[in-house]
Amino acid sequence: MEYFPKRPDITQNLYSLSAPVNYDNNFGARIAGFIKVPVSDSISFNITGDSRTRFYLSTNDQPQNLQLRAFGSASTNEFEHTKFPEQTSQKLWLQFWKASFLPNTNWNVITAAYIHDVGCVAEPCPQRGTSCDDGNALTSDDRHDGHCNCIGKPATANVCVGERDFIQRFRYDNISGSSLTELYQAPAFPAMPSFSARMHVIGLRSESQINNMGHLVQGYITVPVTGMYKFNITGDDNTIMFLSSNDDPENKQAHMIMVTGWTGTTEHNKYIWQSTSNLLLQAGQYYYFEINHKEGTGSEHFGIFWQTPFTDPGVWKRIPSFYLYDYGCTLACIPQGTPCNDGNPFTNNDQYDSNCTCAGTPCSGPDCDSPLASYVPYEKCSMTDRLSNQAEYNWLSCQVSDNPNPDRSRSHWIKYDLGQRHEMVSIHIWNYNAENAVQNGFQMVSIDYSEDGVSWQTLGDYNWPLATGETQYGGFSGPDIAGLYARYILITSEDDTTTCRGIGKIVFKAVVCPQQGTECDDNNPDTVNDRYNANCECKGKNIYDNECLEDILALGEVMLYSDVYSAVQYVSSVSTIDPSSKVGFIGGDYVLLNPGFETLPDAVFIASIDDCEPQSGLSDESLQILQKQIQLQRNQTVPLQVFPVTGTDMADILIYLPEPGHAKLGLITKDNRYYELVSHEFMNKGRYRKRIRAVKLEDGIHQVRLQTRGQIYQEKLTIREGRAILSEGN
Repeated sequence: MEYFPKRPDITQNLYSLSAPVNYDNNFGARIAGFIKVPVSDSISFNITGDSRTRFYLSTNDQPQNLQLRAFGSASTNEFEHTKFPEQTSQKLWLQFWKASFLPNTNWNVITAAYIHDVGCVAEPCPQRGTSCDDGNALTSDDRHDGHCNCIGKPATANVCVGERDFIQRFRYDNISGSSLTELYQAPAFPAMPSFSARMHVIGLRSESQINNMGHLVQGYITVPVTGMYKFNITGDDNTIMFLSSNDDPENKQAHMIMVTGWTGTTEHNKYIWQSTSNLLLQAGQYYYFEINHKEGTGSEHFGIFWQTPFTDPGVWKRIPSFYLYDYGCTLACIPQGTPCNDGNPFTNNDQYDSNCTCAGTPCSGPDCDSPLASYVPYEKCSMTDRLSNQAEYNWLSCQVSDNPNPDRSRSHWIKYDLGQRHEMVSIHIWNYNAENAVQNGFQMVSIDYSEDGVSWQTLGDYNWPLATGETQYGGFSGPDIAGLYARYILITSEDDTTTCRGIGKIVFKAVVCPQQGTECDDNNPDTVNDRYNANCECKGKNIYDNECLEDILALGEVMLYSDVYSAVQYVSSVSTIDPSSKVGFIGGDYVLLNPGFETLPDAVFIASIDDCEPQSGLSDESLQILQKQIQLQRNQTVPLQVFPVTGTDMADILIYLPEPGHAKLGLITKDNRYYELVSHEFMNKGRYRKRIRAVKLEDGIHQVRLQTRGQIYQEKLTIREGRAILSEGN
């Protein structure tokens, strides 16, 4: 926790060393003070707690001499003193103790007679976000950081420095394997992500939702004071962080830390290369950073931590978004049509448009932007469900509690768990309908939704009509939730908390829809890599269908996992098929298995021939592109080729490496802005492809540059009206 132990959210006075029972969920606590015994004695201490507890006792009255005396490695009951041997100290300890001056047959809670408060606690720093003046005329938006530092946004000529207080996370789905090599070699990385989300710390919590995917995070970090800083990385499976010596991404390899296998979420010392040495960072300077993460199967997480001049020495802390700025020059662009949430409750069918922007269709009709316009009461005599006016058929809350959404205060609320992720269709609501008590219904209402129960998005704030109190009350239609994706729906009363508040009944119409890329079984034995798509359909790749996307496909000496590999002419390979994987090679003419090709035990390998039909209905320009592409692809020794993808705004970049080695591929725009696409040590020779969208590039001629083996190759990428076209000379 960033503020532990100096800035607690709540402070209480205790009169015994026993914390309140069942106080709350998802929190940590610290009790500090002095113990004084009436006579010199040999004393044993014992601790109980839920879930993790530690007791430190100094050798004297100095906090710097604290030593760990006892701990609970898992949950215990309040009086469960012998579950773990480590709960009891070697004649020293915290919550419960034995001493000769007290009855020593039982453990006794340490009471006020033997404890003294800490009387020298420093005044807390101003709250993070409080306005201030850092004394620098070249900064703007000066605010306190919560650690007694006033920091503003430094002035910069770097147009890529984006918004403050968040960074963008891009996810890339359906990439087999668990190493970063698979991520770097994937055609979609880094310009064609499957999903994006804002992050407010540099980290992703541990969960197991999507297999075979990777992440890219880019941004800038600033520091409030000049001094020595250290950085640490954790992750599962492979994770790497680059930190530039300044704000230039081309210098990102100045500092690197990495996880080459996996670690726990806070396992900071598993690998010697997880941490940097002390780095001198200057206040008022932007430093570019980048994180690459690859996960195979099981749980996934990554996190970046730091040690700073203004936090406890030697303690790793997560880096909050207060010191971060988004990277505003990314080429990453979510495919058009991918569902999303634009944050506007009065739009429908939110999805990414052709400009990579999440947008929905605005509502229409009179007063469509009024919360009341979202509700259409049912006619009293229409055919619909009715709700009894007896109190026992309604739900009523008479005691406020902490809201699951931390952005909301203690209140009356109800959370619905649909069991798994759903695509929402509609919602119908019956307010509290107890006879002569309808005034206890929810009136001022906020609705939030979440896929994980931790990160919440707000649907909107609404005014609900009270129920009628009649036996045939029909309720009303709720706000438009069509196209939202959620597992949890949270409904919060914003009314007066001094009275009871309740709801009669709520019905959701929804369709089960796991995350796009979630593994499934489409019950077709002729498919592999079955996964849910953006339309909530479970579909796999047919192992006998030729996609006809490549003229020739040459697979190097790599491990292949369950997938289909196809080409217009032929597929050649010296690869190894992973155990228990199912792999298909499909060529229009033939399949070539070169010396070194191998299938490991229990692997299934299928080779087949499937002709590619001539494409009809293409324009003369499209046919020219295809013919030129096929002609050049047949020469596998061409180091760099750039082609438009027919019928789309995308462009393919093909590189050929005649031998293993480091390759760096980038795009130089017509205004000399540089975008890195590849910087990787390739372990195998062969052909590799990258795909980008033209929508983020201005019309004109740009340059694609490949650096490898001391050579530099360049090809043109021409953009016209937002699409890539075939350049002269290609």
